[in-house]
Amino acid sequence: MDQSILDACLVCHSTREMQRGPVLDGLPEWYLAGQLREFKLGRRGNNPANRAGVLMGAAMAKVETEAQFTTLARHFAALKPKPFIRVIRGDIATGRAHYATRCASCHGARGEGKREIESPPVNVQEDWFLLDQLRKYANGQRGVHPSNAGGLMMKAAAAALSPDDLRNIVAYIAKDLTVTSPLQKVAPPKP
Repeated sequence: MDQSILDACLVCHSTREMQRGPVLDGLPEWYLAGQLREFKLGRRGNNPANRAGVLMGAAMAKVETEAQFTTLARHFAALKPKPFIRVIRGDIATGRAHYATRCASCHGARGEGKREIESPPVNVQEDWFLLDQLRKYANGQRGVHPSNAGGLMMKAAAAALSPDDLRNIVAYIAKDLTVTSPLQKVAPPKP
């Protein structure tokens, strides 16, 4: 593996707290390689309203070959998901109900994702990142490329939910579906 490319990835995709992008550890190789291709092809990372996506799109200039996609994806997929501090609060019961009716058919009952429909797992990702992405789908910063069917579907699904619904779903995922133990438990909001 080209260490300079991996180091460039880790500027944002580690827990070093430089530019915090999502931690990729434990995401499936098929999903990571697919997302790298989406950025390289301009189906992601081309909306100026989504600064983080544009930065990732620009970073893809370093990744030039299919072998590099595969090597990077394999590297991150082989790592264990990292525990994280839960920061999103919400109504767990409401989130569970919304997840069951609106999310599980694509992302799996345990948040494990479904490769056959290229739907990523949601049970390894930090809660702040999941909420950020749902908000970007809901407000049209993600899921806008006409060739990205999954993104368009997510955009429509997120737009149909209220900001509270999005928080509740993410709080449920973080509490009940995440495959790692939290670093710190978040107390429920005070009435």
